[in-house]
Amino acid sequence: MSRYISPVLYILLMLVGCMAFISIAGVRVGLFEPSTGFSLLRKSVFASLFLSVLAAISLRMCFKEENPAYKRFFSLVLIVSVVYSLMWIGFYVQRINLPSISDITTDTKQPPAYLNVNFIRKSQENDLYYNPEWAPIQKAHYPNVKPLFSTKEKSEVYQFAEKLVQDRGWEIVARYSAAGIIEATARTPIFGFRDDVVIRLINVDGDRVKVDMRSCSRVGRGDFGVNAQRIESFMGDLSAALTRSEMPNITSVR
Repeated sequence: MSRYISPVLYILLMLVGCMAFISIAGVRVGLFEPSTGFSLLRKSVFASLFLSVLAAISLRMCFKEENPAYKRFFSLVLIVSVVYSLMWIGFYVQRINLPSISDITTDTKQPPAYLNVNFIRKSQENDLYYNPEWAPIQKAHYPNVKPLFSTKEKSEVYQFAEKLVQDRGWEIVARYSAAGIIEATARTPIFGFRDDVVIRLINVDGDRVKVDMRSCSRVGRGDFGVNAQRIESFMGDLSAALTRSEMPNITSVR
């Protein structure tokens, strides 16, 4: 019986893998719309759950036949399908309660304005108007999205911010060092969605520099928390870099 079931499971396993690959690669290279990719990915998860059930039943039947080769194969199919299903289910459950907003900023009253990004966005993509109704939603779900303050010179902070943008591999759209503005485009790691970022440096209280940042998705009503996470991570790294630069270089004298 096992020799008849194993080819079916193998074909189903390959089918799930192909569906996952096509759904991600298709969106990443622009072959089809994100909604199509998400739909295909969702179907691959359902297919993987179905495969898990078949593999579990087959494994139970295989124990009666006492065939170690088929036991290993069915066990492998079961493990792979369960891990794949749980990975995406966990990703969805973890983000199911996140709000349907895709424009996050450290300054909700006067958000940093995009200057050049307006010219590279397509007409069917999200506009760059910041809806003030998003401010309380952002504050409730992403309280750690805050501006950064530094006592260093504005030009020095700008250099650190620019270097950090380059280190992260973001595509710089425009930079105005005198105005303290950096515009760049970042891509999400899996589907490769393009999110546009603007960083603004202004002098406040005479001797301090305030760093604001805004990250806005080009497509989709929700961003699964990616924009907020990007801002928090960038600000954290920028703060660490500025702090390290303030530490004295101590060398031992013998």
